Amino acid sequence: MRRVHALLAAALLLLASALALAPPASAAALEPLPALPLSSTTTPGGVVVHRDGVAYLYTVSTVSAGSALFSVIDTRDGSRKYELPLPGALGTWAVTAGPDGTAFIGSYSSGKAFRWAWGAAAVTDLGTPLPGETFIWAVAADSAGRFYGGTSPGGRLFRHDPATGAVRDYGRLVEGEQFVRSLDIGPDGTVYAGLGAHAHVVAVDPETGAKRELPLPAGLDTDQFAYDVRVVGRYLAVRFAASAAAGELWLYDLAHRRWTRHVPGVSGIGLVAQGDRLQVIRDGDVTAVDVSTGTTRVLAHVESDALLHLVGRLSGSELLVKANTGGGLWRVNVRTGKVVALQAELPEQPTAVESLGIGPDGKVYGSGYLSGGLASYDPATGAVVGRKGVGQMEGMVTVGDKLYLGEYPKALIYEYDPALPWAPGSNPRKIMDLSKQQQDRPFAMIDAGGVLAVGTVPTSGVLGGVLALYDPKTGTGRVLDDVVPTQSIVGLTYRDGVVYGTTSVWGGNGIDAKEPDAKLVAVDVATGAVRYTAVPVPGERAISGLTTDDKGHVWGFSTCTVFEFDPATRQTLRSAKYCDYAWDKVHHVWRDSFLFFDARDGNLYGKAQAKVFKIDRDTLAYTQLARPISVLTQAPSGDLYMTRESNFFRWRK
Repeated sequence: MRRVHALLAAALLLLASALALAPPASAAALEPLPALPLSSTTTPGGVVVHRDGVAYLYTVSTVSAGSALFSVIDTRDGSRKYELPLPGALGTWAVTAGPDGTAFIGSYSSGKAFRWAWGAAAVTDLGTPLPGETFIWAVAADSAGRFYGGTSPGGRLFRHDPATGAVRDYGRLVEGEQFVRSLDIGPDGTVYAGLGAHAHVVAVDPETGAKRELPLPAGLDTDQFAYDVRVVGRYLAVRFAASAAAGELWLYDLAHRRWTRHVPGVSGIGLVAQGDRLQVIRDGDVTAVDVSTGTTRVLAHVESDALLHLVGRLSGSELLVKANTGGGLWRVNVRTGKVVALQAELPEQPTAVESLGIGPDGKVYGSGYLSGGLASYDPATGAVVGRKGVGQMEGMVTVGDKLYLGEYPKALIYEYDPALPWAPGSNPRKIMDLSKQQQDRPFAMIDAGGVLAVGTVPTSGVLGGVLALYDPKTGTGRVLDDVVPTQSIVGLTYRDGVVYGTTSVWGGNGIDAKEPDAKLVAVDVATGAVRYTAVPVPGERAISGLTTDDKGHVWGFSTCTVFEFDPATRQTLRSAKYCDYAWDKVHHVWRDSFLFFDARDGNLYGKAQAKVFKIDRDTLAYTQLARPISVLTQAPSGDLYMTRESNFFRWRK
């Protein structure tokens, strides 16, 4: 374990050195700051394995940098028996085991796979089974000990044979679908795959490679994933869900090839088969479903605010439930209803910063990727404070004396008063829920003259973001869902009663864009009316950096291009391109760039393509200030605050 921490510390030191070695002009101005205290134990994947009469949990802790950690946890007391790094992987949803207890792990960030034999001192790095696939979402093992994996962005299925090392590529399962989200294998060896972002269920013959798509239940909303699949006797259970935390269960009779039963409200990850019954989680209730009749019975209740994962059977009478974050474990006795809570011996890991904003108290606030939380840095004292109890915030902004936060998933909007005690549920309190409009990611948030304006990216498989407006004085909100019908709103700025928004042509994951050019839209705050829409720079597909200057002109930045737009003439006055970007090679771009105008020196400051830069407004000359950087914000003082993974920096002007 010391070696893992030493490697991580060395990697962070190298990153800090790389930042400090930006162009000479930036070296004197860039100041490392204390890391924002955002950390968590995040373990999305897991499987129960029995060894020498003991039930163990195989799981993986995600990291913001370095190597994810594979752990073997004794489910009797939560103690850790093994902990091993997964080089080149940041985390995983995909962990399974073969009949002999050999672990097979599919990771994200590099699409690598790993294998571990019980007692080995290290995992075996299998590389990337399918080059070009960056995420292995699901894995399963057959009775012969061969492992299957489902990927994105290509929506492909592969098989790895440990005996020979051979990888078989079954190709894309459904044309146009990017995600193989779930896998299970029937007694006859048939591989069942659940896909998204538009739901599909496919049966694959592992020997011939033949694919057969199952018809979907009549009336099913297909703008979601087949999130979990599990063979239960002659039935296939499928949980359809738009996100991990909500869904509906359907049962498919494999013998008669028809859907027979429907169970709504299955809100946890994981389906566990036991005879002719299936165990699921519904709002914290571990529930048995009789697959032949569809009747349900609550077995026990698990009290937790975390997303729950029903992992597997510990014995004939006990199941294991784990939290996706926090390291909580629960042994659930299905006969007596008794629940024993444990804490897994899993260290918290630094969390990459997902968003930054300046609070009404002048502090810099940040939220973490995946595990959320809200941390603050006080420029006056240097003090940092970490807070838990909220999810991943995609955007944040101050309006008046409140800080507003936009949470993923479901595009939930919260109001936080830093002057009052931290009390999730009441402070921050939820003020808007945009999931009813099929929205997921509220990246863009601004103060629109005392009104909160929020621009969103929709949920997976859906095109079209919304512009939401909330008036703190009245406590009322409006949702404008037809501002740019097929595009996401990823950049916002405000001037003289008008909100200006810029877009990404892409919607949620797993759906192709319908239009070639990102747009700029002008919306009247008082009436909600769209004044006009323009294409500021043809060929640019995502513009998230947006600001206004002292002349009232709108400035935008895509990935490589800056432009100046005059609202009076509704024309782009100037643009400059600083690099080339292969839009046709990417599956989506939402928020890559940030842009700010500083009236003190008349310059533009921003971030794109991991580079922080300054642009001379008169000449459009571009000066790189620091790299690599992921998230940027500007304080009222003009100072720039920026992050890369869990590192935190200030650029003093």
